[in-house]
Amino acid sequence: MADPVPASSHPPPRAFAQGVGTVFQFVGVLLFLGMTFVCCGSGLLSKEWATQAEFSRIGWGSGGASGPVYSAQRAITICVFCGVFFGAALAGIGLGLQAESPAAATGAVVTAAAGAAFWFVHTLFAVQNLHSALLMLLAASLTILFGVLLALAVGAWREMRRHPPPPGHEVLPADYKIPYSHYHPDPPEVRLAAELAQRRERLAVQQKELEMLEEKLRRKSQHPPG
Repeated sequence: MADPVPASSHPPPRAFAQGVGTVFQFVGVLLFLGMTFVCCGSGLLSKEWATQAEFSRIGWGSGGASGPVYSAQRAITICVFCGVFFGAALAGIGLGLQAESPAAATGAVVTAAAGAAFWFVHTLFAVQNLHSALLMLLAASLTILFGVLLALAVGAWREMRRHPPPPGHEVLPADYKIPYSHYHPDPPEVRLAAELAQRRERLAVQQKELEMLEEKLRRKSQHPPG
């Protein structure tokens, strides 16, 4: 008996980039949902807690009677908005990396670098103005998170440059048939038509068998055994 052919121990050429895409997609969805919950759920506590009027009087820059140029209230609003944006961007880039798109690898580096810089600046802002351990910890955690994502994105970008995908790999062949679902490749109407055709074939076979039996009985009745 021939020995089975051993499976190749080498991973696919862009396996790391696809793995980074999974990480980006997971982090992006969590960030998007978290920031959306903060935006929509903060008003459920109380109007005073959601607006935080004192945050409009602290921040960077002096705007005179109108308060600082970049107030804490504005910074928190921008952080929530950018958190939703970065979450959606990371999720989309993750899908692109899983599809081995070179543009997604470049976008991952740019997005992660922009996110790390954005959250680093707002970590400094929280330390200097907000004096809130929770907000400082949240901003610092997001800075570290995007720093890690940036390192992963650079690795995926380098791998994509070393092993670029073949041109047109994302284009489906002309005879490709999109499956209806994971369980059935055809829609219900096509499956029903195929089942009816099979039943007709079985009925036709059974009809021929009945005709043969009838013919056999007719011959026996015409020529009884003597």
